This record gives sequence, structure tokens and C-alpha cells, in this order.
Amino acid sequence: MPPAQSQVSQERNVLSSKIIEVGLLIYTEQTTERLIYTFDFILGELLGLEYALTHNKEAFTVHSGPKFSYATARLKDELFFESVSVLFEADINLQPVEFIEYEDMVGFYPVSRDSDLPFDMFASTFVMISRYNEYLLHKKDKYDRYRASQSMNYIAGFLGKPMINYYGLELKKILGKRFRSLVFKQNKFEYIATFDVDMAYAYLGKSMKENISAFFRSLLMSNFRDIRERYRVLFRRKKDPFDTFDEILETCKKYAIKTRFFFLIGNPSSLDKNVSHTFEPYREVIKKVATQSDVGVHLSFMSHISLEVMEDEIQRLQHISGVKIKANRFHYLRFTLPATYISLSRVGITEDHSFGYATRVGFRAATCNPFYFFNLAKNERTDLKIYPFAFMDTTLARYNKLGVKESQAKILQMMKWVKEVEGPFVGVWHNNSFVETGIWKGWKDVFETVAKEASALTEKGE
Repeated sequence: MPPAQSQVSQERNVLSSKIIEVGLLIYTEQTTERLIYTFDFILGELLGLEYALTHNKEAFTVHSGPKFSYATARLKDELFFESVSVLFEADINLQPVEFIEYEDMVGFYPVSRDSDLPFDMFASTFVMISRYNEYLLHKKDKYDRYRASQSMNYIAGFLGKPMINYYGLELKKILGKRFRSLVFKQNKFEYIATFDVDMAYAYLGKSMKENISAFFRSLLMSNFRDIRERYRVLFRRKKDPFDTFDEILETCKKYAIKTRFFFLIGNPSSLDKNVSHTFEPYREVIKKVATQSDVGVHLSFMSHISLEVMEDEIQRLQHISGVKIKANRFHYLRFTLPATYISLSRVGITEDHSFGYATRVGFRAATCNPFYFFNLAKNERTDLKIYPFAFMDTTLARYNKLGVKESQAKILQMMKWVKEVEGPFVGVWHNNSFVETGIWKGWKDVFETVAKEASALTEKGE
């Protein structure tokens, strides 16, 4: 488990009377939890560098090893990144939005020409990864979710690109050119296919009343294909069309793709339409998948407002699967910061995989790498780890109404960008997206094409 922030603060500071051997020494005018959190992510997670902070100008100046200053003014002739006030504040304030393009990047907070970068990379990173704007007053969508269109990433035009990772590459280039002795972390591209099981079956597990009602609806609409298929599935003459689990696992095994399944296990409601967790075939599917893949809970639509509901659904899945459940993705990606994430930690969830948008593909926090949730209301890093995803099949096919060719092109373009930064590329799929009917016709090929291309990119990096 990562050390508590108070400990980290103590460990990161270099005493004024002593210079220790560090990978990288940084002069700052003050130390804050926001600053440490940001440096830990960029320098530690992305670049793999150890660093220490000092406020002592003399000690910093005489240090002969790799170093840079992050301050309001350059001290001497050191590598210098000019700072704005964001990482040194304690409040949550409306932030001025001014974009600046530099190289292949877009950043916020332009600074003076004396800085070795024309914008504050660290402040830009913090406001995006902490989801600063989501704490401010904003208009939510009909499902009570933060809108992608209000995101600074979206407004700046790079929602689909892991911009913070590009910041990391630029910083690596600058530091590597100046300090040849620095040894950087070797990151590797990886594709992870995740699956939300919102509806395990199209016909099985429904009550007699539900099936009779569905039969007459199909009859009124002259949907004879549905009537025939329902009859054949219910009388076990055909496999349920949503039961695609074996096929999914076989494809992922073929291309050596990592998987994780999130099972909706809550009580049925108007928006949680899965079969009951007591339905034996569904329980058997969960048990079977859990022997071949990582599994997590798909907490139901209303779960985020009740600790008791969260705990019940987690316990149900643990009992059925026989494995300890530590990962979650919210149904409909419905959560509110910071309250929902505080609740997740209280019920024992250590990983959340909900960080994306239902209506737009791309990186909600501008990074493809996992990161620890920073509770901006308390100005402290937590132990809840956030795993962002890049795209979701329903976003492209249902929300954006794109065809298979355009959808596949978008996915492969984002994959290319993630490969450039050697990060993890996570996709969200649904078991009922492989039915090869309606809007899902051709999506089985999209899934395999993405897996095949990811496998090839992974081999190139080895």
C-alpha cells in the first residue's frame, strides 16, 4: 500500500543542512500535497524517477546532480519550469482557461519566455487528473453525470489523446538531453479488453409474464424473427444470442489479450435490466468466467448513493464467483466526485474502472495510465486507484451513431496514440454487442481487428 501523504511529504523534502543522493533534485518555494501528487505521477509513474524537494536555494545551487527548479523565477542557470499558483493553493476556484500549443502538445497556463516550457506542465496535469472542474458548478446530463462537453480536454480538442502522457515524453526528452545519467522507466504498450455484463441473456431468465408481454409486442410489430428466436432459445433449441462469453474468451486467448469482466448483480430496475443474481445459468457463467479472467462488480445505477447497496452487491458477486472483489465499474458510468469515491473506499473497493464518458470516446483525465484518486475537497491523495478507459462500444454505435468502419478507425487511431506513449489501452465492450444484428452487425469483426492489431503492436514493443 502506498505511504500516507504526510509521510510522503516528509520523505520528499531535503533538509536545508544536508543534500542527499537522489535521482533528481527539485527546488520549489513550498511543498504541498497537490505538488507531490503531481510530481509522483509524472516523475514517478510515467518516468520512473526518484526525486526530492528542497526550499534551500544555496543547497540547490551547489548540487551537482540532475536538478530543476519549479518556481516563479529562475535562480541561476538551472533547468527552469515556471510555476503558476494552482499547485500551491488550498481552495477550489474557477480557473482561467487559456490554451497554448507547443510541439505535439496542448497545455494550459502560459508562462514567461524565461521558462524552459511555455506553459505550466505540472499545473495543467493537476487540473486534468484531479478533475478540478468537476468540483465546480456544472450542468449534468439526464443521468446526473458530468458532461464531456464541459471538460477542458474536450474544449481544447484533445479528449481522444492522452495529453499528460505526451507531457511526460517531452519532460523525458528535456531531462535526458540535459542529464545523461538519468535512467528512465521503460514503459510498454498493453491492450486490456474489459466487458460490462449489463444483460447476460436476451431471453433466458425472464419471468413468464415478461416473455408473454415480449411475445405480443413482437407480434404487434410483425417481428417474427424475434418470435422464432425467443421460442427456440426458451425451448433450448438455440443458444441465447447474448451468451457470447465463450467466444469472447477464445478470441482474447487467441491474441493473448488481458481481460476483465464486470458483472451487474444488483436488483432489477428500469435501468438495471439484467437477470436476477439467483438465476442459476447466470451464476454458472460468472463462476466459469472467474476461472479464466479477472472479474469486478458492475455496481447498479442507484448504488452510488447507498453504502448498504454497494456492500450487498459486492458480497453477492464474491459469494457467486468465489473471488475477492476489489474492482468496480459503475453502471451507466454514474458517479459524483468526491462523494462516490469516498464511498467506494469505505466498502473495500481499491480499483475503479469507471473513468470515461458514455457519450464521447477519449481520456477523461487526459492520461491512459492508472492513477490514485486525489480528493480535492480535502487536498489529499487517497489509496483508491483509478483505471481510465479509452473507448466504449456503445459510445460509438449508440450515442454517436457511427458505422463499423468509422468506429474501428477511431479506435485504431487512439490505439496508435497510446502506442506512441507506450501506455495501457483499455476498451469497454458488452457481451450483447456481438449479436451481429441491428446496430451491432459487423462489430464482432471490429473486436477481432482491434485485438489483432493490439497483439501486433505489443509484439513490436517486446
